[in-house]
Amino acid sequence: MKFNEFRILMRSLLPILAGALQRGQLFRPAAVLTEPDADILCEYDVRIPMSEGFFLTANVFRSKAAAARGERVPVVMCAHPYDNSLIPALKKTPLSGPPKQYRMIRQCGGRPVFSTLTGWEAPDPDFWVRHAYAVVNLNLPGYASSEGPPSVFSKHQSRCYGEAIEWVAAQSWCDGNVGLSGVSFLAISQYYVASKTASTPPAALKCIAPWEGISDPYRDLLMNGGIQEVGFPVFWWQTEMSETIRGGEQAIIETEGGLPLSWTEMHPFLDENWKAKIPDLESIELPMLVGASFSDHSLHTMGTLRAFERARSKQKWLYTHRTGKWVAYYSDEVKQLTLDFMDCFLKGKKDRFESRPRVTLEVRSNRETIHERRFENEWPLARTQYRPLYFENSALTPTAPTTRQEIGFDSRNETLRLRHTFDVDTELSGYFALKLFVESRGTDDGDLFVVLHKIDARGRIVYFNGSVGLIHDGVSRGCLRLSRRELDLNQSTPFHPVLSGTSHQPLRPDEIVPVEIAMLPSATFFKKGEGLLLLIAGREIIPAPPFQRRVPGRRGRTIIHTGGPFDSHLLIPVIPSAGAGRTE
Repeated sequence: MKFNEFRILMRSLLPILAGALQRGQLFRPAAVLTEPDADILCEYDVRIPMSEGFFLTANVFRSKAAAARGERVPVVMCAHPYDNSLIPALKKTPLSGPPKQYRMIRQCGGRPVFSTLTGWEAPDPDFWVRHAYAVVNLNLPGYASSEGPPSVFSKHQSRCYGEAIEWVAAQSWCDGNVGLSGVSFLAISQYYVASKTASTPPAALKCIAPWEGISDPYRDLLMNGGIQEVGFPVFWWQTEMSETIRGGEQAIIETEGGLPLSWTEMHPFLDENWKAKIPDLESIELPMLVGASFSDHSLHTMGTLRAFERARSKQKWLYTHRTGKWVAYYSDEVKQLTLDFMDCFLKGKKDRFESRPRVTLEVRSNRETIHERRFENEWPLARTQYRPLYFENSALTPTAPTTRQEIGFDSRNETLRLRHTFDVDTELSGYFALKLFVESRGTDDGDLFVVLHKIDARGRIVYFNGSVGLIHDGVSRGCLRLSRRELDLNQSTPFHPVLSGTSHQPLRPDEIVPVEIAMLPSATFFKKGEGLLLLIAGREIIPAPPFQRRVPGRRGRTIIHTGGPFDSHLLIPVIPSAGAGRTE
């Protein structure tokens, strides 16, 4: 590991470990293990042949009684690079407890519960075998005991995953029907194999249930807003990936040309290399149940919702929440929901699921309080009223000021604050967007970090759950490097601007440029007298280890022009109460 990478890793890891020590989590992991049913037949390192001449390995879990009767059952499957042998039942996790991540990362909303056969972010075999399914947990090519060239977010991974699905479907214990489930990377891998990114989806694959996963590595994570993310890639690579590579890091370098940590230096713009790593979401036609979190703004929120919105499947459902991703995924509610979904499309039991409304929306009042859980028919909500709040001094006002004004802040150490109070009860559910007319004095570039907070009637900040155990997140957030402001006009909408990622446009002296900043979606309720606090700065406003942005700390002042021809404003998604969705 290079010294700079080590320094980044320590900045990411030490705050997480310090918090874990303070909570006693290192020795009392934030998860509950259960013993699996004695009926489960565990087959480890099952070899699956690939057409290229090498083998992948999978762990297969099925019922002993069903095997003795020769019964064929459908399969719930997942695939990842994390080593499927790292499960408590094999005594390969720390102190034979849950995977190591549960000793480090705060679990918002409670503690997930799963059996000792469960791998990191994978479906629990105990639950599925009890309900007459088999579970297959697959190591992707080049990781753990699987052979072949290792890669990340690649078409080759997708093709091999597809071949493995077809092999599983042809086994004597499978009835030919396969569905996919899993969190994060185990969700991302589903987008690729279910689409036509690398090849036609395997015929045996009948449905997918991706739970929180990026769908555009460049825009969602590594260069979100045109600003390089360095903390999470190093943290993820060193704590979860590097030790599982078969052949060591040199094998990845030979396949990918370099380690993922260096990809943004090798490919700073959204070039063909990055485009090859973006799944063709529009070609997904399989039934899908998508789990999306408003509490994962730094990582998976946008990618998951993009997958739901762009997939062409006529049968797709969305479940939203703002608690911890693992707590939600292993909850009784979500397991039952996913079971109903799999029963519908793998077993033909359509009575409990197919008529279900397409969106489950969770609207929160604060970190602990769910204001409402209800059904909707689409996302974003068709009845959304996008309303601008204009900049006027330190206020956000519904009326555009006629007089030109300048609002400035030091790019290194000052934060701009603007407030708005609601005069009626208000729900904001959907995408936010910020349009600014910006001038950068003293430099030809600049970075804008934006956080939108809820404030109570006394002006105090109301916090929400965020990524990787953050418990003081805002309602929404966004960021932008001014020189990367060019939009992709084909993908952008008035309420969700999308950067092209293909140009560098420095600012000229005295130049005022319009910029649009995408702010991530959420679902939040405000009582009359409560309001919004918009923060804008030239640096990260809410530190959220392990995430770290590479910001040079430029000298100078950032000036926002408002009034007259400069309609700088925040666009908010107001949901009228009339015609609301059905309460769940």
